[in-house]
Formats: sequence, structure tokens, C-alpha cells
Amino acid sequence: MAFLALASFVYGMLLGKYRLLSVLVNIYVSFAIVSAVPEKTVGNYETRLIVFFIALVVLTLMNKRFFDLSFSGAGSSFLWRVFVISFMEISLILSIVLTIMPKKEALNFISGTAYGYLVSGWAPLIWVVLPLAFMFMVYKRNRY
Repeated sequence: MAFLALASFVYGMLLGKYRLLSVLVNIYVSFAIVSAVPEKTVGNYETRLIVFFIALVVLTLMNKRFFDLSFSGAGSSFLWRVFVISFMEISLILSIVLTIMPKKEALNFISGTAYGYLVSGWAPLIWVVLPLAFMFMVYKRNRY
């Protein structure tokens, strides 16, 4: 859990406030693309993961300010929002990756407890909805 928190902090600081929400939207679009591709086309989970990450990278590189979403503000409140959305994005990506992977294979990389928090039962739905709900709660668009 400490690793996830540290990774979330570093991820948020590396991407910055302007790219965090854009990447979040790209994660959803990439997941939709992978989910829509017929299973016959990308039969094994490795190919599905590669398609997911390629779509995520391509969309992120193509839309520098495509959606024009950002957090406004500064100070400790701003850092808190950046950390929370970073944590949710990392958790969403992990949930998607672990959902695509076979359980036996996924458990080679992550503990059973963490797997449960990210993949079991309602967890995938929660990780898909939670970042969107957070984004709508704290999103502020600058008026020109």
C-alpha cells in the first residue's frame, strides 16, 4: 500500500495538473477500445494489455489539451486533489490490467488481498466510477 501511495505521488507530480484529467479520460477511452475489440481478434490477455497501453499512450500523446480539463488552485488543497486523482488513476489502471489478466497470472504479481480490493466483486465498478465522481466534484474550468 505504501508503494501505491508513493507511486501515486510521483505519478501526479510527473504528469502535472493539466495532464492528470486528460489521462483519466484516456484511460476510460482505452478501456472502452479494448472492451469493444472482438475477443477473436485479440485472443490472449497479453495482446489485450498491449492494445490497452498502446491506445492509452497514443491518446495521451495526441491530445495535449484536447479535453481542456484541469484543476485550478494552489496550496495544500491543490496538492491533495492531485494526489487523490493520481491514486485513483493508478488504482484504475491496476484494476483494468488485473481484470484483463487471468487470476492465476495476476496473483504472481500482487497479493490476494490487493487483488480483492482491485478486482473482486464490485471493485472494478467502484474503481471505474470513483475517479469520475471525484473529477466532477473538484473540476473547475477557467472561464476566459
